[in-house]
Amino acid sequence: MRKIVVCSIFLIVLLAACSNGSKNSATQEIDITNRFLEEHAEIGLTYNEVRKRFGAEKLADVVDNTETWLYDSTQNNDFEYNRSLESVAFEEIKEGNLEYQLYINFMDKKTFMYSYFYLGEDGKVWQYQITSNDEPQNNPVSN
Repeated sequence: MRKIVVCSIFLIVLLAACSNGSKNSATQEIDITNRFLEEHAEIGLTYNEVRKRFGAEKLADVVDNTETWLYDSTQNNDFEYNRSLESVAFEEIKEGNLEYQLYINFMDKKTFMYSYFYLGEDGKVWQYQITSNDEPQNNPVSN
C-alpha cells in the first residue's frame, strides 16, 4: 500500500512539473508588436539569440545575397498563405488575415535590419524598420 501511495505522489509531482514547466521559446507563441520590437530587437544578435527572443522562424533563405528570416502572425490562427521572402503580403494584412509580417536580415550571421509590416489605424500597411544607421522608422507603405 505504501508503494502505491509513493508512486502516486511521484506521478502527480511529475505531471505537475511537466504541465507547469516553462515553454521553449522556439515553440512559445509570441505576440510580436512594435513595442515588442522596441524591447527585443537589437542589431548584432546571433541566430540563437534571435530564436530565443522571437521563437522559430517560419521561413528562412538567402535573398539578394542577404540571409532573411520571416515571422508572421499565423502561429496564432489557422490562416495559410504563400509565404515569400521577396514580397510582403500586403493584401493579406489589409484584409485582416495576417496581423503582421516581420523580416529579419542577417549579415555575417548577425542581425542588421528588422522590417515589421502591420495594418495601421488608417487602413494602410505600415512598416516599422530598425537598422543600425538611424532611429527606428515608422511609415505607411501601401495605399
